[in-house]
Amino acid sequence: LRKYSGLDPDAPGKLQAYRSEESVWPHIRTIFQEPLAEFLGTVVAVMFGSGAVAQALLSKSQPQSFPDNYGDWWTVSWGWGFGVMIGIYVAGDSGAYLNPALTLSQAVYRGFSIRKIPIYFLSQFLGAFVGALLTYANYISAIDFYAGDGVRTVPPTQGATAQIFITFPQPFLPTASAFFSEVIATGLITLSIFALKDETSNGGIARAANNWFPLKMFFIYSAIGVSYGWETAFATNPARDFGPRVACTILGYGSGLWTNASYYFWIPLVAPFVGAMIGGFVYDFFVYTGASPVNAPWLGLKLLVSPTEEERNRDARQEEWEKLPEHKS
Repeated sequence: LRKYSGLDPDAPGKLQAYRSEESVWPHIRTIFQEPLAEFLGTVVAVMFGSGAVAQALLSKSQPQSFPDNYGDWWTVSWGWGFGVMIGIYVAGDSGAYLNPALTLSQAVYRGFSIRKIPIYFLSQFLGAFVGALLTYANYISAIDFYAGDGVRTVPPTQGATAQIFITFPQPFLPTASAFFSEVIATGLITLSIFALKDETSNGGIARAANNWFPLKMFFIYSAIGVSYGWETAFATNPARDFGPRVACTILGYGSGLWTNASYYFWIPLVAPFVGAMIGGFVYDFFVYTGASPVNAPWLGLKLLVSPTEEERNRDARQEEWEKLPEHKS
């Protein structure tokens, strides 16, 4: 099953509880441990992030909130920062990408297996979908109190509760500017991650600080929120926006989720992929000296027309194997 799911045939080894082999679920968990970890990590990240937005927005309905209300833009930025940090701790051995754009950047620039991409993407989108549903379940009474029983509002309505779960641009922002804002934010995140993981540079800082990586991601995401978050609410993650957008459709928020703001939904779905590709390229072009398509002949384009020595050797071994008598048809 791991092979057909695109995962490595051998699951990462972990200690198993006594007699766990007698139960079905431990076997399933072992087979799909990386996708399950990505799923749960994304659930946690979205719950913390969207929960912070919910508290900041919905508490404004209280006439005697403390001190003015229970949250502001700092709450939102820190909430997403904490969500990403804790999500990374939860996901652990999977790589803890929690983000299809970052997953793709790892496949392009750092050797992450392309075969794993579909099941990782599915896990991340489903995780964001479930995370949004759980946040909604917790805040449904507050949403009814804030907007009215059964009323579900979408921007440009002032204080629309759909903003708890998904992103919309500021009303004045043109489509091109919104796209560029998401590209810039995601590019900075990707570049920062590549720098933190680069063991060939920084005088060994990356090697000495890997245990602090989740905490550093808290600061990175919070910094993006307070510097590039206002214009588009910094989706920077296709799953984080699209999964909750589907959830909100099921919950009755209406077609405005897809049509409002000039069909904005496609920007947080596409722009983060572009930003991640650009961010990874920029770091590898200017700093990274390790194995990367950017450091290959013709910026990696030669690999498309000229196989590597490893690929030639592999093809030769395959031909020799097929010539053996027991493998001839």
